[in-house]
Amino acid sequence: MRSWISLAVLTLCVAALGAWVYYKPHSPGTESHALSELAAKDVKRIRVQRSGAAQPAADSPQAAQPDAAQAPPAAVSIELERHDEGWRMSAPYAARAETSQVERLLSILDARSGARFPASDLGRYGLAEPAVTVTLDGQSFGYGAVNTMTREQYVLTRDAVYAIPLAQRSAVPRDADALIARSLFAQGESPVALELPGVSASLKDGTWVLSPSEGAGADERNAWVDAWRRATAVRAMRHDGRVPGDTVSVKLEDGRTLAIGVLQREPELVLLRPDEGIQYHFFADTAKRLLAPPGAKSDTEKK
Repeated sequence: MRSWISLAVLTLCVAALGAWVYYKPHSPGTESHALSELAAKDVKRIRVQRSGAAQPAADSPQAAQPDAAQAPPAAVSIELERHDEGWRMSAPYAARAETSQVERLLSILDARSGARFPASDLGRYGLAEPAVTVTLDGQSFGYGAVNTMTREQYVLTRDAVYAIPLAQRSAVPRDADALIARSLFAQGESPVALELPGVSASLKDGTWVLSPSEGAGADERNAWVDAWRRATAVRAMRHDGRVPGDTVSVKLEDGRTLAIGVLQREPELVLLRPDEGIQYHFFADTAKRLLAPPGAKSDTEKK
């Protein structure tokens, strides 16, 4: 009986010690290393290079390689530049860049590492030939293997190897399409007139007027125009070469007129901006909101 009591007491002591170790606060003196002295707001150029090869083998038993069932991304070199109106991609093709995706790339500048190793024997970290390199202005970050024990990503920069949180790995896009801005209109592009097959809308004295008028209220008209102004696709990609079936003419506040092509309505809505060479993919229900002005009769009602 006494041995069982002793065992129970010992078990409780071990559990208490384990809880203390797990939940104890980090010591204020714990060293952490910054990967860069750059500030995200100052970066003007970004380059992302993928070799197209699988992650090289590392000799550490704690290093993980990508899932063998998943083919490595194709080789690509992506270049981004900061402009007054926002980030733009200049290679492998020109396009507006998605701000949130660029900010994720820049977040490595805020990363701190609890471990820093000499830049030697790089093979053990999967960094002999990094499969991915991100260059922010003049500083390059090579991405290597993953430590499965600590769930950290090995990164080579400034002649040292750092171990940073694994979440940073997902910030690097697999291809250029992942960086295309998904908003149909760029910042500063404000529609003042829309013309669809059979109906047009224009802004007059601060009020949207439809022609022909189907008796829709001002709130309905404004909501419809706002849906166009704020149209944000699920994904965007380069034009696949299809010819638009219909065209939506959009006059902007700066006097330009855009001819937006309707490539597809179902099972998803696909709109094309020929001036950009980019097509935007929306959920099917978005087609009902954008292509059916308020008060417009359905095909059934017209019959």
